[in-house]
Amino acid sequence: MPVVVEDEKENKLVGIFPLFVRIFFEDCKVNKYLPGISRNFQLGCSPHNKLYGFGGPCVLSGVTDSDIIYNLMFDFIDRYVKNKKSITDLLIFPYHDSLDPVLIQNGYPRTGIKKTAIINIERDLNEICKGFKKQFSKDIRRAARNGVTIYESQNYKEDIDLYYNQFQKLLIEWITEQTGNDYKKVTYAVLPYSYFENLRDILFPEKMARLFFAEYNGVKIGALINFYYKDTIYLGHTSVLRGEYNDLNAYKLLIWHSIEDGKKNNYKNLDLTGLHADESHGQYRFKMGFNGQVKETGAYNKSYRYNEVKSLKRIVK
Repeated sequence: MPVVVEDEKENKLVGIFPLFVRIFFEDCKVNKYLPGISRNFQLGCSPHNKLYGFGGPCVLSGVTDSDIIYNLMFDFIDRYVKNKKSITDLLIFPYHDSLDPVLIQNGYPRTGIKKTAIINIERDLNEICKGFKKQFSKDIRRAARNGVTIYESQNYKEDIDLYYNQFQKLLIEWITEQTGNDYKKVTYAVLPYSYFENLRDILFPEKMARLFFAEYNGVKIGALINFYYKDTIYLGHTSVLRGEYNDLNAYKLLIWHSIEDGKKNNYKNLDLTGLHADESHGQYRFKMGFNGQVKETGAYNKSYRYNEVKSLKRIVK
């Protein structure tokens, strides 16, 4: 549900607040076993909770009285939530810490942080590679020597179906296996086909998303969808075949190709899109092996029905 503010005199949008509403217990067993109750509790989030990115209100630079525009959007959302009655909280990861005063003023205290790692790809490729974990550099060179090649899809209208039907489902199967079919973790990874349709029809034609494959002996063993905005590449959806192909390091080679291709096309940064909160976690250690600079963004939350949710959680337990 995008909230927008329009300047009627100039007939143009001056502010936008992308907001997504989902079932609060969508990734919990209460939604599976008590769907009737679960539907009465919803969560607002910006950006979408299943996707990496930044959200919150955005006002065009150079617009005067920007605080008034921010407040108009927050007031509208407050009225919407109070009329809807089912929304319990609004969670925001803003695109910039400069929004901190605006968020706090409108009842969104800072409740945590989200981290990511960003690789500066303006530097010489050899310099970038030297910063990698030593084993990563070896694995990337070995993958290329072993005949793994990376190429961009030239027929994304068909290849997006291949990605969804093969690689996205492989990813879900792997998460199911790794988590012991943990309902919350598995459902968190499930994205609808309509999402990939929108990538195909909206972002791919504009080159704001691109699909790459890793191939070995004529077999597609890995796939990566990257996102592109201004001077930054955002590492997107990645899935690779395992088993006999596990030691070919297709995932690392796909990331290295993103760096080479991005530098060639004058991008400045590769955002590795999120770091696990636990620095000892495998995901955190893997991404930091590429020697990116850690960037922190605040998490802000406004609660509308805190006591009700707390009571329901206690009852469910």
